[in-house]
Amino acid sequence: MKIQAGASKVTLMKKRLSLFIAILFGFVGLGLTPALAVDERVVDVVAVTWAGAVAPAGGVNEVANVIDTEVNADWKKFTTLYGDTKDRAISFVSGKVLSAPISLISKMACSGYGASDFLNSIRPEAYKRLGISDYSKRYLVVIAPKAGCVWSGRAPLGDAKSVSGILVLHDSASSYVITHELGHTFGLGHSNFLRCDNAANDGAWSDTCKAVEYGGTIDVMGNIDTSSPLNTYHQWRMGYLDDSQIKQVWQSEVVNLAPSDFANGIRAIYIRDGKAAYWVEYRRKLDGVGYKPGLAIYRLDPPPISSVVSPNPEDAAAAEFGAVLGTDVWMLNLDTYQYRDSRSVGGSMTALTATTYSGNVSFSAVASETGAVVTIKKKADTVAPSVPPVLPVDQWKSPNMTIIKAGYEDADTVIVGFEAQIDGAVKTVKASDIDGWLPTYLNPFTAPKTLYLRDLPEGSYNFALRAVDILGNKSDWSPTMKVVIDRGHPVVTNDFVVNAVNGNELSVQWKGATDTGTGICQVNVVDEDGLVIQSSSAKNAPTFKVSVGATLSGTAQVFDCIGNGMIGDVSITGTVVPADKSARTGKWSPAGSAYGAGAIKCTGKCTASLSVAGVNNVLVGAGAATVAIGNKTIATIADSKVAKLRVGASFDNGAIKKVVRISGSNFVLIGLSSFTSTIGSYKEFDRSTEVIDPSLTESKQTVLAKYGFRAGDFSQEWTLLPMAKGTTLDDPSLDLCNGVFPSEKERVERRQVSATKVGSTFSFLSSEVVRYSSAAAASAAQKELVKVLGDCKINKGYTDSTGTLIPYEFKALNNIPTGVMSESNRVFVFTNIDSGLRARTLLGFYQFNGDMFTGLYVMNVNGFTDAQVAKWLKVAVTMASRLRS
Repeated sequence: MKIQAGASKVTLMKKRLSLFIAILFGFVGLGLTPALAVDERVVDVVAVTWAGAVAPAGGVNEVANVIDTEVNADWKKFTTLYGDTKDRAISFVSGKVLSAPISLISKMACSGYGASDFLNSIRPEAYKRLGISDYSKRYLVVIAPKAGCVWSGRAPLGDAKSVSGILVLHDSASSYVITHELGHTFGLGHSNFLRCDNAANDGAWSDTCKAVEYGGTIDVMGNIDTSSPLNTYHQWRMGYLDDSQIKQVWQSEVVNLAPSDFANGIRAIYIRDGKAAYWVEYRRKLDGVGYKPGLAIYRLDPPPISSVVSPNPEDAAAAEFGAVLGTDVWMLNLDTYQYRDSRSVGGSMTALTATTYSGNVSFSAVASETGAVVTIKKKADTVAPSVPPVLPVDQWKSPNMTIIKAGYEDADTVIVGFEAQIDGAVKTVKASDIDGWLPTYLNPFTAPKTLYLRDLPEGSYNFALRAVDILGNKSDWSPTMKVVIDRGHPVVTNDFVVNAVNGNELSVQWKGATDTGTGICQVNVVDEDGLVIQSSSAKNAPTFKVSVGATLSGTAQVFDCIGNGMIGDVSITGTVVPADKSARTGKWSPAGSAYGAGAIKCTGKCTASLSVAGVNNVLVGAGAATVAIGNKTIATIADSKVAKLRVGASFDNGAIKKVVRISGSNFVLIGLSSFTSTIGSYKEFDRSTEVIDPSLTESKQTVLAKYGFRAGDFSQEWTLLPMAKGTTLDDPSLDLCNGVFPSEKERVERRQVSATKVGSTFSFLSSEVVRYSSAAAASAAQKELVKVLGDCKINKGYTDSTGTLIPYEFKALNNIPTGVMSESNRVFVFTNIDSGLRARTLLGFYQFNGDMFTGLYVMNVNGFTDAQVAKWLKVAVTMASRLRS
């Protein structure tokens, strides 16, 4: 089980959007010019050691001095821009220093889960020893002895607004390493190098043109010590240039480009060339730098992992980058630059001319001390966009969904508008920004345009669509389709009828949920947390099951077939008196499975008597009968030849029970039913756009997804997606009480998803599914869990890598429901974990069947009531049912 930040372990060094970045050995120092800073940040320093460790390269006082001098000067210089009218410089100063090293119970782990555990545990322990309770605006440097790691510094990736962080020095006291790692706390990735073995300065990612990690040594986010300015891409990510200072170019033009260390003017050019994305800046002549004045160009489109050259083994096993705009850049060699490693680097990477590898874009610059006039020549785009891939009408289920398939874009520019054919007439339709857009390397500044269902005109008509790009090129028309656009919302009234009885369960149809447009297609009843209690997708006939004597209550969400919806409270309570509980005359026998348990069949002439009060429905099947109270016939049930349940008659018997007689010949009597229903005030509540889970394109993940949480288990306010590395074996499954689980190596497939929503009361809500190599391996995993849990109870917790006891307070789980896996195939945990700000409560339900395992993890900071525990035990029953299937 991987638990998100704040709950337990966090995984290290995931590529690009990862939490941790490493840097290699090898540094050369250069002088800096200090500047005043308003933003002064405090860095505390501690050291760690372990049995047999040799003293690290530098002590705590040496590192504190380096922070106050070289590191401080570096960051002042990087954040002081020429001509800036505001003082935005950042200063770092040493804070508290812990003189005695913290003794670890074992050697510091360099990577993986152990390294994650170390980073999670060392910070609170260090600040406890430093006597600092609030460290939310402080940085911590941890000095570690040589541990065999390939990196000399490591830090969690923060963002531009971060005001705290932690970094680990591995047998190093280098100012450069500290400066570089502090860059990661601001959200900066690496300055890498695009190196082509054929000596080309640019090329498509391949075996020939590779991405050399750390090799873009133009600034401190590469891996040599340099005082040259941060590249403007990283400055932009830190907020030191805004979007207006970046010129996005679509066609040939001339741009006046200010130097990269200036505060004002256009300071970067962004241009696309097919699927490649380029960032261009001008570097002026500065003392102490290794490049000539000229253009520096970086690629933003990330390489496939197969093209990455890195000394970090974890990089080779990382997930592919994806389209989201990353934190790294890949520098082009426009001149004599060479890079083999941090000890073998030299030459200039800048030039006054350059051409992209396609040959479609060229740059030439006339440079001066105060800027460069850059002429960009781009091959004219006269190619029409591809035809918009309009989704099939049967997938149009929300007014707020886009009707264009995700990922649609122009090959070389950008779509800016759409035109529609409405019954043959061409009309402009509204082009909207994609909701929830995240910047991508092809669209880093503005959201791509799309067409939402809500923006189509109402009515029934023939529809086709075409796109228009920024240069006015128009696509061909999409295939014509017949559409019905309904803006009306469903009507909801308190009108329910019984349509089936099966033993102690009523099937109740909501006839009061209607829609005159596209019809009712989906009704959910959800609880207070947004878990779906029941759902019905019966077209225009939503039906729910109500146990006799129980109440179905919650919030109803009523949607028509295009996603217009209503929301409000609903409550249904039902009772059934089955026919076989009646007093009878004549010849009766069981009616058969078609009618459900308790139904009886009359052969010849018969009478059945039942004593009831209130409003009741007479449930019958085939045949005819009469209904009488006392000597008065109150209803006649018409003859039917169809063998299915029907409501033959309804009556109100008042508050006092009276005997009701049902008489007839050759008929089926199912029983008497009654129910009460109430609904609250309803308001408009449209269906949200479905969140796409890209992992479900993988067949193995699709199979595993059937066992754990499903999107249909939650109301639409929730998002259910795999966790980072949740579809890999990189993270542990059985990490209860920091135990050791040899069975982890027997896992062959894994899927862990987390459910999140704004305002959730849960700090963590997740399910996990694992397929082991065999049933024996899964059984061994269950036994390991039992042992670890037993030890954790005895020890009342576990001891972390710093020797600190992490307390666990276990609670009894009572009233275990039937339907969960047997005791030998499950481990259930209810415990309070840790104390103070890190305190939380975990409900963990681990269940096994054959070679499969499912975990259900529910965590919050306020504990659980008995009713909440009972609810999640019911969910555990559902998980067990899926596991058995």
